[in-house]
Amino acid sequence: MRRYAIVSLLFAAGICAGSGGVRFLRFADVQALSGEIKDASEWDDWIRERDFAIRGRIDHGTEDSISELILFGTSFPAPPKLASAAEAVNAAGDLTANARARVDAFIQGLDQLDTDRFRLALDFLRRSKITQDELPAFLSGSLRRFALEEIGLPKNQSRADVGISPETSLPINFAVDDTLRSLKTNGALPSHIRRIAVIGPGLDLAGDPVVYDNEPPQSLQPFAVLESVLRLGAQPADVQLAALDLNPFVLAHLRSVASKARSGQRVTLELPRPSSGWNSAVIAYWQRFGETIGNVAPAIAQPPPGVELRAIAVKPQVAARITVEDVDVVAQTLDAGPDHGFDVVVATNVFGYYNHIEQELALTSIARMMSSGGVLLTNGIRAPAKVTELDSLGSHHVTYTENGASGDDILMYRRR
Repeated sequence: MRRYAIVSLLFAAGICAGSGGVRFLRFADVQALSGEIKDASEWDDWIRERDFAIRGRIDHGTEDSISELILFGTSFPAPPKLASAAEAVNAAGDLTANARARVDAFIQGLDQLDTDRFRLALDFLRRSKITQDELPAFLSGSLRRFALEEIGLPKNQSRADVGISPETSLPINFAVDDTLRSLKTNGALPSHIRRIAVIGPGLDLAGDPVVYDNEPPQSLQPFAVLESVLRLGAQPADVQLAALDLNPFVLAHLRSVASKARSGQRVTLELPRPSSGWNSAVIAYWQRFGETIGNVAPAIAQPPPGVELRAIAVKPQVAARITVEDVDVVAQTLDAGPDHGFDVVVATNVFGYYNHIEQELALTSIARMMSSGGVLLTNGIRAPAKVTELDSLGSHHVTYTENGASGDDILMYRRR
């Protein structure tokens, strides 16, 4: 494969930028949560080891995204996509003939297709030092592991034990929007929103769960949250949004977006939706998405049957309000400084990847970044938070389907 051997300088450049405001949580920050660790020196070693372990799970999650692309992608010539991960393995747990054929087709696509999604896959494989000869076995092994995990093997495995995936979707942004409106109505939203943080904004590497790789890789949540707070009265010239993530692909993508915006280029977002499944409230959110931050634009992709598609060209001056930080919120925090804390923090589909102590550490980290009276919106927390700086404002239930079978409970906290 000729293209597999090409070294991507763009990816390397994208992960080199750093931030002087990021630091590891100190023993004094978390003494009540430190358990058997009794001194600062032992804590410093432990928290760095925890950061290393969590960052290692990013690669696992990226492998899962590539496996999803192999199973369900339609942007490369291959046998028909599988209906589910369960169809990738037989009763003995080995890959089926169709799954093996799609692995072979994907490898050919890596050599022949020059698209954003395949370039990202190439960058990951290169960084993982997978040689061309090792590629079939590596991809087949990753696909088999992914399929077995998806159908429940090995047993007793939670999301906190597996890879941290970058994948996301539009409905969770509707849930955030609806929750912010509820807080505004109840007088619980800060009156002046200037600084916002989105933790784990995600990147659709495999593609939307419905249309998969029809639209280009993108990160919607920073734009969705910006639009939500602007609709609620925040002033565009006053608002800054920091996207915090530890996935190098998410960081590189968002830094590229911010760079384009600073040079005056518009960023186009593709917004697919299934022709059935979503309830009227989610559809209405999809229909008006982008009205505040941009303008309707021609779609880049051609939607497959059963999918409707909108595209929004984001105004450069809006996208330029986004900054990007490499932060592992379990182990690290941002020293915001006096009067520079975040007024709104959104961390959705993040906490489900962490165990209980990791969740408490992440909440401690987030609380340190927030301004007094600032609010945190999140989901996936297994037990009530014990972080003394945060007061619970309860939860807000949002449904995505008419029968209520799909939805989210958004947990709300206020910083004392």
